[in-house]
Amino acid sequence: MRVTQTRVFNLFMAALAALILAAAPWTTDAAQEKGKEAQKPPVATVDAWRQALPPGAETGATPEATDAVTQPPRATREAIEKGLIALESKWMGALQLRDASALSQLIADDFMLISPRLVVAAGDRDKYFQHAMRELSLTSYDFENLTVRLYGRTAVVSGRLRQSASVAGEDWGGAYLFTDVWVSRDGTWRVVSRHTTLLPHEKK
Repeated sequence: MRVTQTRVFNLFMAALAALILAAAPWTTDAAQEKGKEAQKPPVATVDAWRQALPPGAETGATPEATDAVTQPPRATREAIEKGLIALESKWMGALQLRDASALSQLIADDFMLISPRLVVAAGDRDKYFQHAMRELSLTSYDFENLTVRLYGRTAVVSGRLRQSASVAGEDWGGAYLFTDVWVSRDGTWRVVSRHTTLLPHEKK
């Protein structure tokens, strides 16, 4: 009886040893794979973020840097003021030469005029063009004491305008105080309003 129990125990131990040996290669492989994973360098967060981007999304430049390259530099305040003064002269020059093409580049569709001798309602651009191209005869003009005030896309130009002019034989000459309002639309300055007052001591 004791001999039989000993044999059974030996067989059990042999079977257990065989199972342990059979499992050993799998355990070793798993341990090796786990070791390899541990040796891989960790993926940085920024790398994972880049991998998630669609192709071509990363340009290597910040939006601010891209805008600085693609957009032209903004004009300085001084350059804008000089440009508006030049437009004032271009306006009067177009009137003197009766240049409708040049005038159309300056006068906004909603332009309005208030003066001692002529009033043009906002939007009645054709009336102003008829006056400028057919009725007004401008001989000479000169600006004095011009000032330019900028308010974003709006500018107010004011000063004194001395002119020699006539309409249908009537003298329209004299010295005027004027205020012009210019608005920048799509990068182009156009005048939307002019108000003039004939100086009292210049009245004829």
